[in-house]
This record gives sequence, structure tokens and C-alpha cells, in this order.
Amino acid sequence: AQFIGQDYEKVVASLKEYGWWKDPAEATIEANPGTVNDEKLKALRELGFGRISLGVQSLQDNELRALGRIHTAEQALYAIEEAKQAGFRRINADLMSGIPCQTAESFRNTMNKILQMNLSHISAYSLILEEGTPLERMVREDKVQLPDEEVSYNMYEMTTDILAKAGLQRYEISNYAAPGEESRHNIVYWHYEPYAAFGAGACSFTGTERRTNTADVLQYIQRSASLSLPALKTDSGLWQTEALDRKTQISEAMIMGLRMTDGVDLNIMKKRFDVDILKYYEREIQTLLNKKMAERENGLLRLTPYGIRYGNKAFEAFI
Repeated sequence: AQFIGQDYEKVVASLKEYGWWKDPAEATIEANPGTVNDEKLKALRELGFGRISLGVQSLQDNELRALGRIHTAEQALYAIEEAKQAGFRRINADLMSGIPCQTAESFRNTMNKILQMNLSHISAYSLILEEGTPLERMVREDKVQLPDEEVSYNMYEMTTDILAKAGLQRYEISNYAAPGEESRHNIVYWHYEPYAAFGAGACSFTGTERRTNTADVLQYIQRSASLSLPALKTDSGLWQTEALDRKTQISEAMIMGLRMTDGVDLNIMKKRFDVDILKYYEREIQTLLNKKMAERENGLLRLTPYGIRYGNKAFEAFI
């Protein structure tokens, strides 16, 4: 594991020492297909990572260039094969639709190629232009064009259909998996359960507050290195704390939970927040039911396929 240096090894060792890395654990590592090779992948596997998520995005070279990615389609497929050879049984590929130059046909071609790799998990996202990025600037200046709304909708419909036929069922708005292969750590977020985060810019959630570490890498290193472990538990110089009142917690739990295709368990919400969600959001929920954007069944409230398609509109009801 020489390529990793001592940093990765120290992080893993510390997580194990302080009880954060336990069996059965899901230890996922994210990687760019353009920066991994067989040696790196084997080293990561030897450290104990059992799941890897590769930022494939597309298997069309012109689309990858439009996104500014450093890897080619061939490199992406090779990285997946190398990950398998390194011993990774659980592999996720991130795919993206709405990319400049992309067509419904090219997206179908990407989907068919990725399915030939027999992966158990696919994450499929729509492109979101981040303000200030080179791509956003080029789109704003009409140097590149995004697929129109009809094409984007066709790609959206195609994703669920093709992946379902391949045995990968949608379990969250943007995630598809074979039975039992769902991402365990992501489900923690969608179930609005506490999680700890380490490193510059990382965000932790205790259930009642969020802590966001400083994004200044040098400041984070210097500050954390100068403090003892007990001080780190209470010192706020490394992070900003946002207290979440009960109303905010209920709102966020509903929005996160409705991202799951199983929806929100109303009994669990009752036990957790001592609130009857059907009364608390009576008007909002009834509106969603009337619009066929949501449905109730066996104590669950979930979005319909139509509601998922316009998820942001549904989520607005709980803000």
C-alpha cells in the first residue's frame, strides 16, 4: 500500500481503534477511473475497503470531454474490471444524464455498456450546473448546449426501464441495486440517522444538530493537530454548529425519507418525534395525494413514480 502512503493507513487504523469501523461494516471508497490502477485498487482492498464507487459518468468520450473528466470510456471500463480483479465484489458506477452533446441514443449505449459489466449497483444522476464552474460558464455563453427537456425526460424514463429489466430496482430517487446490494451508508442519510464525518469541509449529524468542519485544509490540519482528543469533542474552532429545532428535524426527516421508494414509515416517525405526521402535515399530504404524487399503504407514505419525477415539487410541501 505504498502508493497510499501512511495517511490512508492511519485513517483506517484510527477508525478501527476508536470503534467507528466495525464488522459487519460497509467500507466504501470513491475513486476516479482516471486515477486508479491495479496496484492502488489491491492496496485499498487490503486495507479493508469492500465496496468501491467509480465516477464513470458516461461511456462516450465526447461527453466525458464536455464534463472535463480526465478519463476515457475505455479507462472507465478497464477500472471496473481491475476493481473486480482486486477483489471488490460490490462495485457502484455513477452515471449522468443531461450532459452536453448527449442524446437518448448515446445514453442508451452507455447504459447497455455498463450493464455488460454485471454490476450490482448503479447511481444515475441528472446533471446539475454549479454556478461558477467552467461548464456552467460555457452553457451560459452558448458555447455548449444541453439536451432539451424532451430528450432529458426520455433519458430519465429510460434509466428506470433499462435498469429494472436488468434486475436493478430503484430504491432511492437516483440509486438502483440488485436485492440486498443497496448502499448501507447512504441509507443512513436517507433514514435521517446520526453520522460522523472527518476532514476539511466534512459535515456530521447528531440527530439534533449539524457540525460542518472548516473547508480550509491547512487550518483544519493545524487546528486539529494542536488539540487533544478530549478537546476535539468540545472545541468549536474546527467547525460551525447548526442547532436543529424539532420542526426542522421533522421536515428534514420527511424530505430525506421520501427519497426512498419505500417511503416514510409513519409509525417510526410517531415514535421518534411523538407526532402524527398525517395530522401535522394534513393539508400538504392531502394535496400530494390528490395530485397523485404520493400514496399511503400499510403505514407508509411514499411518492408515486409521478411524484418522484417531480420530487422537488413534492419536497416543497414539507419545507
